[in-house]
Amino acid sequence: VCSSDLFQPEVASFAIFRRTAEVPLYRVEKRPKLRSRQGIYAILGGEGQVLRRGHDLAAALRVLEKPLRPIA
Repeated sequence: VCSSDLFQPEVASFAIFRRTAEVPLYRVEKRPKLRSRQGIYAILGGEGQVLRRGHDLAAALRVLEKPLRPIA
């Protein structure tokens, strides 16, 4: 992720790392201009792909939760 991607006047961005020496796994962006269209929040993967957009942050962050698996 380029540092210019993280610091833009119209976007608030938060990066999620596994370890501090690595590139971010996910990025959470808040874009107020998209409030009426796609949703104010976007969850992006490490490669920049959009995983989920939404108007509610809690709902958008659900894409990061791991599904529970039954123990056999």
